[in-house]
Amino acid sequence: MLFYEELIKKIDGNVETEGKEKFSLEINRTLIWLGTGIPFFIIGVMEIYIATMGEQSSTKDLIFGIVLLLIGFRHIKMYLGYKIILDFDKDSLVSKGIDLPFSNVKTCTLKEQVIGKKRKLQTVLNVITKDKKQIIIPLMMNKKIRFLNLLKSKLGDKFIIENK
Repeated sequence: MLFYEELIKKIDGNVETEGKEKFSLEINRTLIWLGTGIPFFIIGVMEIYIATMGEQSSTKDLIFGIVLLLIGFRHIKMYLGYKIILDFDKDSLVSKGIDLPFSNVKTCTLKEQVIGKKRKLQTVLNVITKDKKQIIIPLMMNKKIRFLNLLKSKLGDKFIIENK
């Protein structure tokens, strides 16, 4: 994990932009989401099985199993759903539910911002489109520096680095 100042120093924007580049979740988030998701899912299935196949079926055990199953499923879904693709053949950024053409970007600001339920300070990209939509992309992917260099190279003056 890089501190913001170190991250800024490594961004120069002198890379070639061609083809497709895929960016997946960083390893520590993968371990957290899969490390909790898979065990919760398995325990939830076992709890539901025990609650329904036992001689004395318990509603509490069934509900507990369903809750664990849902938590595990949510973590696995979050892991599988996180993928960002920079498609330079189509000149767009593609992610879950977003297809953002680079020509539609008004500004793309790299900054530290407090986001999430835990109110944690994270490095994010704040993208403003020409039709005045705001898209916040938390940088929790592997190869962050490559991702930022590719965007800076493609967007040029539209890519802004906010200093503290």
